[in-house]
Amino acid sequence: MTVAVVASAGLAAGATGATAAPSTGFVTAPTDQLAVPGMLAGAEITPEGNIYTGWAEYRLRVGNHLKPWDQPTRTLPNPGQPLFLSTMTVASVRYTLSVFAVAVDGMPVAYETLTASNKSTVSTTAQAAMLLAYTGGTPTPGARGQITRTYRYERPASAQAPGLYEQPGQAFSPAFLYRADGRDLDRSGLLLARGPDETGRPLSPRGSDPLTAPHDGRRFTARLRPAASVTWTWQIPLAPPAASSDVDAALDHVPLRSARRELRSLWQAEEASAMQIDVPEAKVTATYRAALTEILMSRYDTAAGWVQASNKLQYQAVWIRDAAMETDALDLAGLHKQAAQNLQFLENFQQPDGLFISRTGQYDGLGEAMWALDQHAELTHDASFAAAELPRMQAAIGWLAGTIGADPAGLLPASSPGDDELLYGEITGDDLWVAAGLRSAIADATLAGRPDLVAPWTELDARFEASLDRAIQAAVTRSGHITPALDRAGGQDWGNYYAAYPVQVLSPTSPAVRATLAWARAHMVQGLPTYANGKSLHDYLGFAIFQTELAGGDRTDALAGLYAELTHTTSSDNGWELGISPWGPRATATDMAPHGTFAGDYVALLRNLLVREAAPDQITLLAGASPAWLSPGQHITVTAAPTSAGVISFTERSTRDGETLHWQSTISNGTMVRWALPPWARHARTAAGPVSGAAVTLQGSSGSLRITFDGHRPAASYAASVAALNSEYRAHGQPAPLRLAAE
Repeated sequence: MTVAVVASAGLAAGATGATAAPSTGFVTAPTDQLAVPGMLAGAEITPEGNIYTGWAEYRLRVGNHLKPWDQPTRTLPNPGQPLFLSTMTVASVRYTLSVFAVAVDGMPVAYETLTASNKSTVSTTAQAAMLLAYTGGTPTPGARGQITRTYRYERPASAQAPGLYEQPGQAFSPAFLYRADGRDLDRSGLLLARGPDETGRPLSPRGSDPLTAPHDGRRFTARLRPAASVTWTWQIPLAPPAASSDVDAALDHVPLRSARRELRSLWQAEEASAMQIDVPEAKVTATYRAALTEILMSRYDTAAGWVQASNKLQYQAVWIRDAAMETDALDLAGLHKQAAQNLQFLENFQQPDGLFISRTGQYDGLGEAMWALDQHAELTHDASFAAAELPRMQAAIGWLAGTIGADPAGLLPASSPGDDELLYGEITGDDLWVAAGLRSAIADATLAGRPDLVAPWTELDARFEASLDRAIQAAVTRSGHITPALDRAGGQDWGNYYAAYPVQVLSPTSPAVRATLAWARAHMVQGLPTYANGKSLHDYLGFAIFQTELAGGDRTDALAGLYAELTHTTSSDNGWELGISPWGPRATATDMAPHGTFAGDYVALLRNLLVREAAPDQITLLAGASPAWLSPGQHITVTAAPTSAGVISFTERSTRDGETLHWQSTISNGTMVRWALPPWARHARTAAGPVSGAAVTLQGSSGSLRITFDGHRPAASYAASVAALNSEYRAHGQPAPLRLAAE
C-alpha cells in the first residue's frame, strides 16, 4: 500500500473557532526556507507560518476576528518545486496558504497566496489581513553574542570573508515609519510588500513594542456563497527595493499565474539532468527530491564564486565538511554543473601553504576537499578536470607531508575543532579524512595520467596509513572501539564513524569497524545516533554508520537506518541536525531545519542502496532494496545514475515467483555489473539454469533478465517503521508523532 504521513492529534481547538494545528512531520515546530538558487537573500517560514526576512516578519491573520495564522504543518505537493502548502479552518471557511519564491526583475520575491473556501451550505464571510513587524519570537542569546529571537536567524550579518556567515537585512530602528500606500506596504521608503489588487480597509498599528508590534496593513473581506472561494496574493521582495512606480510595474508584470510558470520552469531547468528514482514508497522518493531542492536552494552566487551553504537560515555559510557532502550528492544525482561550481569555490579555503581549511582547528577539510574534487572527476569521467585540480592537490599534499613529517606519531597534530567532537586532541576523523584524501588524490592523478605523482603519493599514503593503523589499534585496545580522539578518551562521536565510508580506509568488516558499529548501535535511540552525551538525537550523524553497514553486507540495518531517517523528517520531507531530546518535545529553537548535510547524506544513501560501486571494477544494483519495493506487482526504476564506470538506467519488476530486470548503460569495458538478489531468495534460477551466489552478473551494456525464486519476503517497510516509532512514543508516555493514511 502506498502511504504518506498525515496529521496526528494536534492542539485542542479553542474558543476562537479555529481548528487544531496538526503536526504531520516528526518535528513539531519546523522551519522551512524560501529562496531562488543563486541569490543571497532568502526567507524563513517560521513554525507559525510567518514569512521572516532580513527586513521584516509578515504575519497573516484570518477569519472574522483576524486570528493569527498558526499552522506548523506545511507540505510540498511537488517535492521538486519548493511551493509550500498549509491549511487552517476557521468557522466554516477553509483557508489554504501557498508560498514560493521566484526572481522578478532580478530580485527574489515570495508569493504568498491565501485561498478562502466556504465549506458550509450557507453564505458566509471570509476575511484576511497581512500585518508587519520587525520580528517575532522570544528573545534569546544569539550565537554571536547578540540577542536574537527563537526560531529566527540573526540579521543582518556581514561575511568576514567570502563564504562565511552572511545575512542581508536591516538593523532595527525606532525611527522606522510604516505606511500603506495603495497596494504597497512600505517602511521608510522600502517596499516591503505589494498586496492584492482590490480595495481593502486599512488597519491601525496595534501594540506598544516597536520591535514586535504589527504595523499598517489592509483587511480584505469577501462574502462567499456555498462552495465558493476567493484568492488574495501578496508579493514580498526578499531584499526590499526602494518603493517606486517602476518596481510596482515590474511586480505587476509577473502576476501569480506567471510566477507559477516561472517556478516550474526554474526548477525543471535546475534539475534537468538529475537522476530519477521511482520506488513504490512515495515518501522515499519525495524525500530524495526534496533533498536535491534543499541543496540547490541553499546555493548563492558571489563575486568569489558559488557558495554551497547548508541552508538560508542559520547556516548560510560554507563549511568544507558540509559542502563536500552536498556537492557529492549533486554529482551522484547527475547535477554535475552545479557541483563543479561548488568545487571551484574551494579556492577560497585553500591557504597559501596548501591547507584546505574553513574553520580554525578543523583539519578534516583537507581530506574532504580532495575527496570531493576526485569524486567529481570520477563521476564525470573528466580527465581534464582531474588534471586541472592536481596543482591544488599538490599544494595540499605538500602541506600535509611537512606537517606529518614533523609529528612524532606521523599524524596530524592535536587540535580543537570547536565543533562536532567537542574536545582537544588528535581528532580521529581528521586523520581518517587525510587517508581518504590521499587515496582520492592518487585516484585523481591516475585518471589524469600522472604516474610521476601517483608513485610518491602512494608511498606517502602507505606511511601515513601505517601510522594511523597503529594509533587506531591503540585506541581500540584502550576503549574497545574507534574513539573520537586517538590519544585520549572523551568527546562526542563524529569523525570516528568515517573509517569505512565514504572511502574504505578500514574494511567495513574489520574488527575495529565492527566494534565501532556495535558501539554506535548501542548508543542509538529511535534508530538515530545520540549526541551531547545522549541528551539529543542527531538526524544525520548516522548516515556514515548505515553506509558502512551496507558496504559490509548488512543490508537489514542499513535499510533500517533509511527508514529511521524518513520517520524523523519534517512535514515538508526535510531533515534537521540536533537539539531534540529522545522521547521528549520534538522541537528545537536553536538548530533549525532544513539541513543540507542531511539532504546530501540522504541522497547518497538512497543512491547506494540502489546503485553502488562495490569495488573499483564492480557496480552492484539493488544491494539494499527494501522488501516493500520488491513486493509482487511493484517496480523500481532508476534513470541516468552516474557511476565511476559510466551511466546506468534500469527497471526492476517483481512478481510472486521472481523478478525481471531491464537495463541499459554506458558502463566501460572491464567493469562488472552485478544484480543483487533479495537475501530471502531461495532456489534462484534463470533460463540458463540455477543461480550460484547472492548476485547475478549482467552481460552486455543493455538487456533483460528474468530470475525466478521462492522464499519468504520480510515485512520491513516505511509504514511498519512509523507504527514502531508511534508505539515506542506511547510506551514513553508521549503522544504518537505520526499516523498513516492512503494517499
